[in-house]
Amino acid sequence: MNSIPLMPVSADDTVDAELDVRLSTPSTLVVGASLEVEAADASGPRTLDLALVIPRSKCQGERPRLTALLDAARAAVARATRAGTQPLACLPRRVVTLVAGRPYLIPVFDAA
Repeated sequence: MNSIPLMPVSADDTVDAELDVRLSTPSTLVVGASLEVEAADASGPRTLDLALVIPRSKCQGERPRLTALLDAARAAVARATRAGTQPLACLPRRVVTLVAGRPYLIPVFDAA
C-alpha cells in the first residue's frame, strides 16, 4: 500500500483541513470517507464508502475535534463490517478521506 499522510491536526486538537463535508445540519456534520479492506484470499484490496457522522457539539465550525472524527470513523467501520454487510473474509485496513482532492489517513487502526 502506498503512503498516505495522516490527517493534519492543529494545536487545539481540531482537524486542520477542509474535510469533504457531504451534509451539514445544525446538529451534525457528515464527512465522506473510504474503508480499505484486504481480502483473506488473493482477490486483493477493495474499498467501501463510509459516512462519518460527527456531532456539531464536537466541532469548531466545519472542523471536528480529532477525537470526534476518530469516534465517527470507528462507528462507521463497525457499521460497514457488521455481520451480513461485509464478508468476514475481508479485514479492515485503513480509513481514508479526501481534503482538497488529496487522500488523508484517519488513524483508526493501530497498525495503519
